[in-house]
Amino acid sequence: MPFESIDVTAIIVVVTVFTMAAAIAIVLLLVGMKKRQMEIEAYKMAIDKGLPVPELKTARSPYSTLKASLIWIAIGLGFSFIMIVDGDKTGMAVGSIPMLIGIALAISFAIERKAARNEKQIRE
Repeated sequence: MPFESIDVTAIIVVVTVFTMAAAIAIVLLLVGMKKRQMEIEAYKMAIDKGLPVPELKTARSPYSTLKASLIWIAIGLGFSFIMIVDGDKTGMAVGSIPMLIGIALAISFAIERKAARNEKQIRE
């Protein structure tokens, strides 16, 4: 049987970590949506009262991409380290997936930062 060599503990660890990452992402998304909803309500109240309303912020900082990149790379390195310590050299592929996502986000950060600089130079 080809599945006899699979370590059940490693599978449980990988599934648990990815489930926890997904749960954290969902919670952060819900918190962000709630914050945005509260901001919109505050803007509506200000408009109803005739107060001046500042412009809504729609652009996010490119540094949020850098932060996400560093987190993904750290997760990938952590997986790889666990697999090396555990002696499972083939399991390092699991760690390469989040590392590659982090590297892609780092490239995205560099592109966003360059675009922001170019846009700033055009305005000046």
